[in-house]
Amino acid sequence: MTLCVLLNTIVLALDHYGISEEMEEVLTDMNLAFTIIFIIEMSLKLIGLTPIGYCKDAMNYLDGAVVIFSLIELIFLSGSNSALSAFRVIRIFRTFRVMRVARLFRYLSSMAKIMSVIGRSLSNFIYLALLLLLFILIFALLGMQIFGGKFNF
Repeated sequence: MTLCVLLNTIVLALDHYGISEEMEEVLTDMNLAFTIIFIIEMSLKLIGLTPIGYCKDAMNYLDGAVVIFSLIELIFLSGSNSALSAFRVIRIFRTFRVMRVARLFRYLSSMAKIMSVIGRSLSNFIYLALLLLLFILIFALLGMQIFGGKFNF
């Protein structure tokens, strides 16, 4: 399953602006295949572990959320002529699939330590980030007031 997660990440990274029609079709088919694989994995885990056992592992919450988002994406993007195909923005749910790489941290103890330290220090960093955001906002408004309309590119 680790190989599927890595291959899915690579397939998602191949999507870009100006992609040819046939390449987009290949990537769509591969995304569908990975979605089916992840749905089968979740179903087998639910059957094998029972829903209570499935919910005991925190990584299963992440996997379940990714599968649910993938199903939502499939439902909205299934018909090219349907009225729901206007919701192309729903493709943003594909980015949640990349978060499945986080389950690989379980097997790398040093990476798990680093992630736990980052997680603990993140609460202290939020106040600093909010202060930085406030300074950026103030100086952006100041710059617009001083230099607004004086530069023509």
